Order: sequence, then structure tokens, then C-alpha cells
Amino acid sequence: MNCVVVVDSREYVTGQVVVKAVKGLGCEVVVSTLAVGDYVISSDVAVERKRAMDFINSIIDGRLFQQASELVEAYQEPYVVIEGDLWGAIKVRGISENSVMGALVRLARGGVRLLWSRDEEDTAYLLYSLSTSSRGLVKVMGNRRKAGSIRDAQVSLLSSLPGIGVKRAIKLLKIYGTPLNALVNFRQWRFKVSGLTLSNAVLIRRILETKFNDEGQDQQGDSALG
Repeated sequence: MNCVVVVDSREYVTGQVVVKAVKGLGCEVVVSTLAVGDYVISSDVAVERKRAMDFINSIIDGRLFQQASELVEAYQEPYVVIEGDLWGAIKVRGISENSVMGALVRLARGGVRLLWSRDEEDTAYLLYSLSTSSRGLVKVMGNRRKAGSIRDAQVSLLSSLPGIGVKRAIKLLKIYGTPLNALVNFRQWRFKVSGLTLSNAVLIRRILETKFNDEGQDQQGDSALG
């Protein structure tokens, strides 16, 4: 299956319609406790889903910009999907349209990519499109980088590990200097970079410490995926 979408365990409960529609499009859905975002498409791509009224409320209470900041810090391609009738929500909530416009501009300037959907099924299709296009882009970029720099290879090596991605890989390389030194000290990563979950840390440890099985199957009880 080419389409895989990781969904946060809380979003899995509140976003059942989206999850069902994503599965209906042929995607595998993996439930996990995510430190940042509602959906993760790849090590570089994550999505925060905001229903229109929740988007307005999160502007008012300040949650939106904190969540956006964490998303930008953790992922190379952070997205916010605004779902539903935003203008209707503005009228119901009684907030100034200028305030909402200002928030949208602030998000865009801060590096967040904005997507719009009419309903849950539209959101599901956006997730599907991001998943399939991200994998195609990774393949193309991988082909282009065969003659890339050592720096690119170093970042690629670390970013391929669960929960790391490009930004965290660069931060680890700045801290430890070389990929080898970073890997030797992998048990300290959770304390050095923000947003790396315990489940990701455990999975990284299992990947690095599990003996290679030439038959292509994980040893019983040591499957990297749980």
C-alpha cells in the first residue's frame, strides 16, 4: 500500500469521519500518540486539522500560534487544514474579520502552508493527496541527490529515522558534529531535541540495536512497528 497516514490517537477519536474516508481512499491508517500535529504523512510532512469554529477559538485563546510554532519547528512541510465555513464561524463567534486575516498572514509568514476543505471528506482527500505526492517527491529527490553533497547524505541518514525528519537531523548534527557521534549518543536525543516522543525513541533504539535478520523478517517480539 503506497498511501500511509499516521493519525494522533486523540484525533482518531474526534475525527472518525476523516479517518474512515482516508481508509476508503485506500490508505493505511496508523494510530500513534503524536507530540505535534494531528496527522503525519512522512518524516517531513505533518498536518494540523482545524474545523472552522476551532480555528477561530484557537486564535482567540492563542493556541493556534503555539501549535503552529511547534509544527514549523518539527517538520519541513507543516500544513494547517481549515475545514468548513470559516466566514460563517466568524459571524457566529463575533470576531473581527481583520483579526482572522491577520492570523492567516501570520501563519503564512511563519512558514505554515494553509489548505482549505469544505468538510471531512475533502480533508481526507487532501491527506491522501499529500501522502501520494510526498512519496513521489521523495523518490524524485532521491534520484536527484545521487551526486549530492556529504552534508545532504548526513542529513538524509539521520532524518530517515522515526520522528527525526530534516529539521531535527540538522539540529542533532549541529549538536554532535558527525552522524557517527550522533548515533553513538542516540539515547540522549529526547533530551536534546524537542518533540521527539518516547515511542519514537524506543523505535529508534530497536532499529539500531536489533540484530539484522537476513530472511527479511523481524525477530519475534522485536518488530520495528510494534
